Amino acid sequence: MPTTPAFRRAQALMGEDARAVTTSKILGVVHSLLVLSLAAVGSLLVLLVVGLNDWDDIGAPPRQISDPTFYVLDGVSVSFDQMIGRGLNKPAWVLSVSPKAGFSGRMLGGLLQWGCRVILPLGNNLGALTTLLATGLVLALTLALVARARRGAMADASTTAAAGLRKLIHRQMYRLGQSSLPTEGVGPVVNLFTREVNDVCEGLFTDLDFHPRIVVLVVGWVLFSLLVSWPLSLFLAALGGLTWYALRSLRESSDLAAQAATRDAALQLSLLQEDLSLLRTVRVYGMEVIDKERFDEHNDRYRAAEASRIRSEATLRPSNILLIGAALTLGLGVVGWSVLQGRISNAAVLTLLGALGGMIEPTRAYVRSRRISIRAIRSAGAIEEFLARSPELQQTGGAHFLPPLRERITFENVTIESVSGRTLLDGFSAEIRAGIRTSILGLDEDARLALACLIPRLIDPKIGRVRIDGLDLRDVTLESIRAQVATVLQADLLFTDTIKANIGLGDASYSLPKIIEAAKLAHAHQFIQDLPLGYDATIGPLGDTYLTTDQRFQIALARALLHDPSILIIEEPVESLSEGVKSLLDDTIARLATPGRTLIFLPHRLSTIRSSDHVIVIHNGRVDSAGPPHQLQTDSKLYRHLQYVEFNQFATGEIEAGQMNG
Repeated sequence: MPTTPAFRRAQALMGEDARAVTTSKILGVVHSLLVLSLAAVGSLLVLLVVGLNDWDDIGAPPRQISDPTFYVLDGVSVSFDQMIGRGLNKPAWVLSVSPKAGFSGRMLGGLLQWGCRVILPLGNNLGALTTLLATGLVLALTLALVARARRGAMADASTTAAAGLRKLIHRQMYRLGQSSLPTEGVGPVVNLFTREVNDVCEGLFTDLDFHPRIVVLVVGWVLFSLLVSWPLSLFLAALGGLTWYALRSLRESSDLAAQAATRDAALQLSLLQEDLSLLRTVRVYGMEVIDKERFDEHNDRYRAAEASRIRSEATLRPSNILLIGAALTLGLGVVGWSVLQGRISNAAVLTLLGALGGMIEPTRAYVRSRRISIRAIRSAGAIEEFLARSPELQQTGGAHFLPPLRERITFENVTIESVSGRTLLDGFSAEIRAGIRTSILGLDEDARLALACLIPRLIDPKIGRVRIDGLDLRDVTLESIRAQVATVLQADLLFTDTIKANIGLGDASYSLPKIIEAAKLAHAHQFIQDLPLGYDATIGPLGDTYLTTDQRFQIALARALLHDPSILIIEEPVESLSEGVKSLLDDTIARLATPGRTLIFLPHRLSTIRSSDHVIVIHNGRVDSAGPPHQLQTDSKLYRHLQYVEFNQFATGEIEAGQMNG
């Protein structure tokens, strides 16, 4: 099967569950041996049933002589008991004395004679029939149990590798910065997590299923066929191979014709769509008559092209039917001639056809395995490419510990591009003073988020620097930066976990009383108590407890309070909130605004802007204006426009122009 270094590295991850890999391979061999054993029992059953009345195994029909208890077959005196009522003794004797049986037939006859002596029931008709049927039933039951156990082992091994791939992707996410932008950063990674990893998992499962089970099965069927009749087996195999090669050549030419027909149909459909899209121009210039003629011509061409495409997609073509029919006719003709000439018995023919039919399943498994492997190899390559990316966030050697913010956060000529290449910040320069409330406004939400993500160094600027109290964030440890910063971003407010874990982040150092105290400060304790499970209620995207937007926001604020950061970044909910909830949130934010703490808002409420000490307005990736709200109300046209667009309070008449001051 095709493979690549990336796929082999994915296979190596199955080594974490080496026992499952070994078990699946051993059981695969056992599975194939059981299938071949079951086929052997079936062949003996055919030999028993058909062979009882098949006297042509050794050439001539029996001739009764003077003693009615004896027959002469090809000059050999045979007792009546050897011929009738002796189970497998009769075919064993026939194969042993027949010169036409060949070496393999005589060897089989000797084995049957030995078996009849060891297993006594095989020496009579009823006993042989019962023994073979019972053996077949036991083998079939054992085969089912082995198949189930083998499938479980393959599932364990392949899913272990898939889990390892997801773990590597998750670790890589920590190293790559742009994935921190919620609007576009995680989309490709989610695709890797789901479709690509699942494709690799399916490819690994199929590979385990193929090797060594199918290999052993193919070898067994080939030996089985050769033992029955090697001349016929070689002839039929050569005939089948030539037929397959010819069919593949015909299919390739047919595929080329089908692709050409598909392209022609697509071209004609594009011309029809063009006719529809230019109707305004047609009307303006009075081209109705010409346009109708053009449309009718394109429509007829599309009909003809579509009909050709549909005909070319037919699976059963006359040439294929003729080729397959000719091959079957030739094969069956040779087999029938061999039977009529006495070169092979009826029982042997049935056994040979059964063995050749057994090759169908390995052939289908090969085709399916190849198709799945090609898809898995492509997905493994995509995952490998992602894992090989150089991290955007690197900590320099000898990085310093960053003390708590005392003076300012400085952005110096910062430029950031999104994953798609769109410029979010372009030479952005600004200062955020410590210990005050700062709001970031702008029409581009991604630009505001990018600015917020720069501070905890979730991303690094492509150009420029971010400093805290004069220290470049690239020169300080990531741990010391993030120990100071807490974020409340709408894209990731909650995890699917208990309320207690959401607030305490699973940190055992935060006791339940501390978590409850933080919830009280965020005005979340009351509604949490009203839930049936209280702090043990499961919330989040997949939780079984529904929370409103403001409740989710309050829990995230409680988490920030518990973290006790020196820099807090808050993105407010876009949804409108009731007056009661607004007052509770304002009170919570007031409690968060302790002396020495720097609050940075991505606001969606007028009250938040009005309560800010400083506002930075971003336009086209740069600072358009900055200053206190009352000053921007007078000096910045864009600031006033953003208020109208974002909050639309002026349009409704709820607030008069000029009331935004202070």
